[in-house]
Amino acid sequence: MGSGCVVVLIAKTPLAGQVKTRLCPPLSGAQAAAVATALLCDAADAATATGADTWCAYHGDEAVLRRLLPDAVRLLPQRGGDLAQRLAAAQADVFAIGYERVVLYGADCPTVAAADLCLALESLDHADVVLGPAADGGYTILASSRPTPALFDGVVMSTEQVLADTLRLAAGLQVTLLDSRHDLDTVADLLAALDDGQLDNAPRTHELVGQLLARRPRPPGGGRPVPIR
Repeated sequence: MGSGCVVVLIAKTPLAGQVKTRLCPPLSGAQAAAVATALLCDAADAATATGADTWCAYHGDEAVLRRLLPDAVRLLPQRGGDLAQRLAAAQADVFAIGYERVVLYGADCPTVAAADLCLALESLDHADVVLGPAADGGYTILASSRPTPALFDGVVMSTEQVLADTLRLAAGLQVTLLDSRHDLDTVADLLAALDDGQLDNAPRTHELVGQLLARRPRPPGGGRPVPIR
């Protein structure tokens, strides 16, 4: 990737009781925070493996993130109100630094591999916006070659309509959609990603999910493990 490209991790400090609360139960708060840490570290590795500059737009304790992330990852505090506003602000801030191609990348989605991020940046040769759909109706990445504040305007994040709302706001732009990847908010998401091989390039998450969930009892007749409550 050229020097004008940047991957921006959108992250929250992985503290027990404050992250991945939809995993609890069956996981404890500490276990959910451990999963969040694994997700963040695997996502950071994917971002740095692209060869592009990597920034982390963070919410929470900077010192904790500094200990977890590689030195090559630069930190940028999030600003704004709701998540949509903070995404728009992070995008604007890195473009203001001078980057020409920007990928916003959910730091809890290491189902997106380095190859996906490279493809998003390369696809900007012929697209205004590149989106990586999430299986839950949202998106895992958004790449563009200029600020796109309108794509965040009024969008209620963390709903099944996020991708559809974003595409509606992108009317008139050339949009490229990548392959869908699992967002990792629930136990079902983690198990589906594990079963589908989408954690194969996320070694910390793969190992931890296997330890915490993969050996739980399966329902009669097969199927995915049933979380113990």
